[in-house]
Amino acid sequence: MSAPLPSASAVLRSAEVRRGLAAWLPEQRWFAGSGGTPAGLRVTGVHRFTHDSADASSAGAFVHAHVRGDGGADGTTYLLALGMTRGTVVPVGSSLVARVGAITVYDALSDAALVNALVRHIVEGRTMDGVSYRPEGHAGPAPRAGLPVRPLAAEQSNSSVIAGEQYILKLFRRPGPGPSADLTVHRLLRDAGSPHVTPLLGAVEDAATGATLATLQRFLPDAVDGWALAVEAARGADAVHTRFPAQMRDLGTAVAAVHRDLARAGGQVIMGPGHYRRMSEVFSQRLEHALEECPRLEPLAAPLRAAFASVAALRPAVPRVAHPIHGDLHLGQTLRTGTGWLLLDFEGEPLASPAQRTGRHSPLRDVAGMLRSFDYAAHHDPTERLTAVDGSQDDDTGALPWSRRLRREFLRGYTAGRPLQADLLTVLRACELDKAVYEVLYETRHRPHWTRIPLAALDRELTAAGR
Repeated sequence: MSAPLPSASAVLRSAEVRRGLAAWLPEQRWFAGSGGTPAGLRVTGVHRFTHDSADASSAGAFVHAHVRGDGGADGTTYLLALGMTRGTVVPVGSSLVARVGAITVYDALSDAALVNALVRHIVEGRTMDGVSYRPEGHAGPAPRAGLPVRPLAAEQSNSSVIAGEQYILKLFRRPGPGPSADLTVHRLLRDAGSPHVTPLLGAVEDAATGATLATLQRFLPDAVDGWALAVEAARGADAVHTRFPAQMRDLGTAVAAVHRDLARAGGQVIMGPGHYRRMSEVFSQRLEHALEECPRLEPLAAPLRAAFASVAALRPAVPRVAHPIHGDLHLGQTLRTGTGWLLLDFEGEPLASPAQRTGRHSPLRDVAGMLRSFDYAAHHDPTERLTAVDGSQDDDTGALPWSRRLRREFLRGYTAGRPLQADLLTVLRACELDKAVYEVLYETRHRPHWTRIPLAALDRELTAAGR
């Protein structure tokens, strides 16, 4: 019988692992650094999620790795799931992090044994090494051992892995204090009986702080990603292209239903002058911050400031409400199933502060996010020629009518066919402009070749308004 693996804490706090993480982290999609090796990194917490055993071939742990910020900033703490094994062979699909003597340390999300252990802990409701694994709703019996796993590659901010085509385990890469907005809102909608969210099966929480480390949801293998469906439709695939506008009307109806449930379950407040003033201030502050990194926004700064100032001046005759919202709604946060639309990932915008992700906001922020997503779907690939509504093909004149048609259908579903009143149009326009400013900043940092999409949208809108 082989000796048990050494202490996870000792190995994962070693200098070899710190150096390995400093090289590995900048290669990850969810890393928010500016590139290059982090100037300072330390492991601030280790929570084992496997038991020490003499016959265990691997061991796993949650690791908190703190990266020092630039210029005296506080820095960022990332959550990792790392595995340890003897020898040099890592599970297929896993990336090597470091070698510590005879021990190899690697990313655990491709290790079926370790992911299966996490799923079982959640379903069985265990507490281990400072972490609480909580079943939610109808998690059912513990899954059979040996479920195959496959990580999802498309995510930008967190990491998810599918187990046995039954479960989807989502790891929060930058957990904040207390429950995540995603978990809190998902619980609200579950308790409200919403049919527009995937079933929540469990959560992983830091027992001391209540921070959400991971969630477990039911995986729906027959569901289709809304973004993928939109891109296929935009390319003119006849059947999908024809059906998609009506599906966007259905999506608008689903989003309106989710907003009604959130208003009831999460509490709504009447928006007074202070709400409009704060909304305007947030928009304006984001613009000024974006201008520091995105000089191409400068020619548009004056009309943007005017649009945001118009929100502060609003005094609607009809009371409007604020309530918990999705916070980062776009086509990639939706799934189409045989029975309708589901919304995913209620965390809010990746660049938003924790305060901005929580609380009560105008639901038109979500509407604006979806409308901006239609523009992305139509224009994201300059090599594709888009089929226009009238059947002609032209990159620009096809894309614009297509995205505008989706916009009309979504709003028709969201408002049940009623026109938006003037004050709501003012807020919606400002929310769309703010979202496009956010997109310019995000793309500048992460996908510079995509900045052309929000910049072109801002130019079109502000030119049309007579800038």
